[in-house]
Amino acid sequence: MTTVEYACIFVRAAGDRLKAAERLVLALPQLVGDVLVSCDLRYRAEAKLLGVLVRLAAEASPAHRDRLAFWTARAGGRAMALAGLSVEDRTRLDAYLASPSQERIEISPAALFDASGQFFTDAGAPADRRRNSHEQPRLVMDVGGPGWDGVHYAPHQKALFVAAPIVLPVGDEVALFVRVPGDKAPLEARATVTVARPASQAGPGTPAGYTLRLESPPEQLEQALGRAQEEAEASEEDVRSAPRFQVRAPVRVLTPDPPPPRPAGEPAHATIEYATEQELVADFVQNLSQGGAFVRTGNPLPVGASVALQLRLPNGAELQARATVAFVNPTGMGVRFQLSPEGEAILSAAMAHISARPRRALVVDDDELAVRLVGDALRERGFEVLTALDAGDGLTMLSEEILALDLLVTDLVMPGMSGEDFVRLIRKTGGEVDLAIVCVTGQIADGLEQRLEAAGADAVLEKTLGPELIAQAADAVVERKRLVAEGG
Repeated sequence: MTTVEYACIFVRAAGDRLKAAERLVLALPQLVGDVLVSCDLRYRAEAKLLGVLVRLAAEASPAHRDRLAFWTARAGGRAMALAGLSVEDRTRLDAYLASPSQERIEISPAALFDASGQFFTDAGAPADRRRNSHEQPRLVMDVGGPGWDGVHYAPHQKALFVAAPIVLPVGDEVALFVRVPGDKAPLEARATVTVARPASQAGPGTPAGYTLRLESPPEQLEQALGRAQEEAEASEEDVRSAPRFQVRAPVRVLTPDPPPPRPAGEPAHATIEYATEQELVADFVQNLSQGGAFVRTGNPLPVGASVALQLRLPNGAELQARATVAFVNPTGMGVRFQLSPEGEAILSAAMAHISARPRRALVVDDDELAVRLVGDALRERGFEVLTALDAGDGLTMLSEEILALDLLVTDLVMPGMSGEDFVRLIRKTGGEVDLAIVCVTGQIADGLEQRLEAAGADAVLEKTLGPELIAQAADAVVERKRLVAEGG
């Protein structure tokens, strides 16, 4: 029988991570149905590396592929179509999975439950875990956890948008479990995928991701999602009439003469003037489109006020525009503006400049497979990715790419220089103050986060998150660092 093969790879596979991988294996008959032909299980104990080779019938659809990729990512692994790998990558993958400490080959769907049980027990999965021969995948999310920056809830439609480079097929039903800080048990709901936009179809203002319609969600869940959305909207009100670009451009806000009307008793808003460069960057455009912008400022004008904006755009051009304040929140104000044909041309050129420059990341880890998996996950989020296998090579790469990198993802335990010393050295030189640095480690011990943050890391993540969530969290760190005002 002609088959299509996918390798689902899990690095640092131990304990609860093995349990999550086992749930994926048990759910395969439900995920891909009759097109599941067989699978192999291979585990290398010394490297904590798990490989699940899934064989699907040749008539498997793109939906089967997308479903397998999505749920593998949610379990902390990464699914790769073997036919799409280069000869070099296939050779490397075969070498990683060679000489396993245990393996089961050509397991049929009917034998999957029994064959996987002893395999995962011997690999070190928790002995008290519950196993189900009809395992259904569960979408578990943490309010405020990794990736939550990309979640948007529309309460009237009971629609939950989740930004992600890998999506589920439209029409799929999922069991949603939302963990809320302070609550002992997760809140549960059934949901259906109504929109799926893969990374290949994403663009400015239309991020990759999927939308879930919640089916009769419990009131507690609606309230929790509503509170989280209100907090997010403190700086995300929509004033766009065109796709929005995230930028960080200095702006000078001038009140017109005469000043706009204001409610009785409200103090006048002074013209914002600047005496130093530090004051100049205190107010800046955070989000920009061809129809509006959000201005981060501590001196917002009232809704309805007319303002004159003087923007220094990311491509070096300057633009003046008359605008109207559409909303005000604790971090600034949203404005709508209309431009002359000349102004439209200037802004269009700036937009092209912004969209043409991909973000660039450097991934440093002595584990070649880990570098590949995290690098691929970042590429799917629009990053150009460079790689290095130790801190020494990483420093060389940094010196060659000075001020051209947006993100560094580095392992902590590496031969030669440790990741902690690597970060400390980068920050000590002072030349890469805008570089977002994310450290990944097998386990976050007590005091490690504080020590690494003191060394200059912007975030510390456990490798058990898996490559997709590491990339998602690192992406959020880059945007947060880029958008927060200096000294703010």
